[in-house]
Amino acid sequence: MTEQDFWDIINNSLQHNAPGSEGQYLSISQSLATLLPEQLIEFENHLAHQKSRAFCFPVLMANFALQSYINDDIFEDFRLWLISFGQDKFEAVLNHADQLAEFSNVEDPIEDITGEGLVFAAQEAYEAVTGQDDFLKRVRPQPDPEINYPWPDNLGQLEAMLPNLFNKHWDKNRTYELGPE
Repeated sequence: MTEQDFWDIINNSLQHNAPGSEGQYLSISQSLATLLPEQLIEFENHLAHQKSRAFCFPVLMANFALQSYINDDIFEDFRLWLISFGQDKFEAVLNHADQLAEFSNVEDPIEDITGEGLVFAAQEAYEAVTGQDDFLKRVRPQPDPEINYPWPDNLGQLEAMLPNLFNKHWDKNRTYELGPE
């Protein structure tokens, strides 16, 4: 499976489904169910590679601006959710994270931002096809890269970094502060 084959599965799942929706993840699961075991492992390796590419400070800050909170699990789920938008939008966000404001329609960040359907999709398809539970032993681990965290000292700096996302999604009622004002 090539990287483009990976993206074709994601992109095709969007033909009749919203990004991050149950329908989209069902469509992806149905596509994966037709693949050979080696292709499922390659799909998972491509997924891990794309998640790793999105492990960068601008995407982390986009996640924070949308959800007004961040931790490791939330950031992993967010990166999977970004992948669910398909190749073009994913690449756009990697190139300029504030572009996410153009196509993110998030009303409830807790409910609307989920990549959970991608977490085990290839593994479940693999186990269904092979009857084996050795999937995780066969995929290539993809460590997250080291990144510099020039965390903003105040909300004004956050807004300057991601003005469109901040204005569209920042929860102004929150009490948490980035740093001293």
